[in-house]
Parts: sequence; structure tokens; C-alpha cells
Amino acid sequence: MAGPAGSPSHTAAGPRIGLCLPYEGSASAEDIVAVARAAEASGLDSVWVGDHIAFPVEFTSQNPTMADGRYPYPTDNPRLEALTTLAFVAGATSIIKLAVNACVLPQRNPVITAKAVATLDHLSGGRVVFGVTLGWLREEFHALGADFDRRRPLLEDGIEIMRTIWEHDQPSYDGETYSFEPLHMRPKPVQSPVPIYVGGHSRPAMRRAARMGDGWLAARMTPDDLGTHVAFLRQERAQSPRADQPFTVAVNCPAAVGPAPPGVLDVADPDATQATLAELANAGADVVNIIVVSQDPTETLTAAQTLSPHCPHPSSLSDPPDNQPAQSPP
Repeated sequence: MAGPAGSPSHTAAGPRIGLCLPYEGSASAEDIVAVARAAEASGLDSVWVGDHIAFPVEFTSQNPTMADGRYPYPTDNPRLEALTTLAFVAGATSIIKLAVNACVLPQRNPVITAKAVATLDHLSGGRVVFGVTLGWLREEFHALGADFDRRRPLLEDGIEIMRTIWEHDQPSYDGETYSFEPLHMRPKPVQSPVPIYVGGHSRPAMRRAARMGDGWLAARMTPDDLGTHVAFLRQERAQSPRADQPFTVAVNCPAAVGPAPPGVLDVADPDATQATLAELANAGADVVNIIVVSQDPTETLTAAQTLSPHCPHPSSLSDPPDNQPAQSPP
């Protein structure tokens, strides 16, 4: 639905395709770069990373994106920090978008975060997609000294603060959770605006995405469920102050290379992959973010290569997006 007033942005060939980097697990620096470069060479739209700073050894919080309330991967996994990882990848790629799905913004100072994202966008030539979310892990908030009970106003103020810093010459802010006098903060991002996608499946979260976001992040949804959510989102977007601005629906899709359990796409099966992409596009997805559930960097690299025939607009490595200058790989 990524067009003014909810018009679709994907083509008849299918949605744009992203790939989650193996930022969680055993991947080395060389593995991360190899996957990102393969994704770029295959014409994928974007590479993605998630955001958890630390998992407490013991916690009782329920993950709202999973039916059983559990986090789907081992909580003692090595886990790379999102913006640092994308900055590393930016220097090794030229045109592929660099996306976060999704930063738990209420855990972070929004002025520092705005500076980091602006720097990443500046150095990458305008390639950042910044996803934000409310957060669900109370114990992680406590470990970071963040206020779990005020995370909703912290998120909404944070979104407004980042846009203010990115888009105004001498930004200032006076809100419910933060205030500051006019600042000099440069360089500005290359993009104007930097797209902010908002996560969450609840009705309040979707209203927030429609009212404040440039996109919505969906996690592990069937096409039927996605279609129901997108219909609600379109209604809300049409009534929002940003109704005339482009809006993107991005959905995660768990995947494997080879035979897979129910609910996990086998990207080695071209017919199944094409059918799944088409179903999600018809339900309203503009971007499908493939997540290799094994977190094996070798399998993720194979997935990047295997997905190339399904990209609706293969990228040209000589032409960066939106006429921005390409970065030379090291």
C-alpha cells in the first residue's frame, strides 16, 4: 500500500524482497559481509537486523509476536548491535537498503539515536530504513534503566524528536517525556525523510503506525491475517495527518533452504516461493523480509543467491537508489 492514500507500490511481479542478516548466532564479520553483498548482487531490496541489547537469564515477559509467547531463538545467542552492524555493512555495499526491524526506541535516548541514524544515512548515501517498536521485554528495560511503563509516550516522543532533528536546521523539542533547547546537529541525513516503519500488531500499535509512520512492520503473518490487518491500517491511514505520504507494509517471512517445517518457506522451491510472495503481495505486503530460521550464515548466503529470480526489479550495481552516490566497497 506504499503510495499516497494507500495505493500499492509492489508490481505485478511481486513485492520487494528483503533478507535478514545472520546478526544473531555464530556469524563472523566475513559472513555478514558475504551475505550482504550476495543480497545486493541478487537484486534484493534490503538487508535487515533486529534489536535486542541483552536478554535477562530469567524473565517472564511474553513475546506478543509469537503464539506461544516465547522468543523464537536461544536467548543466550551472540547478538550484534543493530546500528553498528549496519554501519559495518554500509561500507561493504553500494546500493542495498539498510533496515532495522525494529529498534526498541523507548530503551534509547532519542537524540543520540537520531544522531547515529543520521550518520549512517549520510555515510551510506541515503539507504537507511529505520523500524521502531514499543518493546515487550520488561526485564530488558529494567536492565537498561529504561521506563517500561512509560514506553508508549517515550516511543511517540522519540519518533517526533528524530524527525525534528533530521528535518530542521536548529531543532528543539518540548514534549511529555523529553525537552531540549535549539541544537546544532549536522550532518543531516541524505534522505528527506528517513523512512520510519512502526511495528506492533495491536490496534493501538497499528493506529500509531498509520498516524506517525512511513510504514508498518508485521511479524510472521499468514496472508489472510495480513489482509485483515492491512484493511484496518488503510482505514486508519486515510484519516491520519500523513494520509498523502507514501506508506509501506513490510512483513517477516520465516524461511529455510530445503525441506522446512509447517509455516516456514522453503526458498529452494521456486514455485512455493513465488506463490508465497504473490499471496503476501495480494494481502498488501510491499516488502517481504526473508528470515532464515536456522541462523546459519552459509544457509542465509544460499538464500540470498536463490532469491534472485524472484526480485521484481533486479538492482544495477552501477546505479544507486534515488540518484544518491554509491559507496565504494572496501
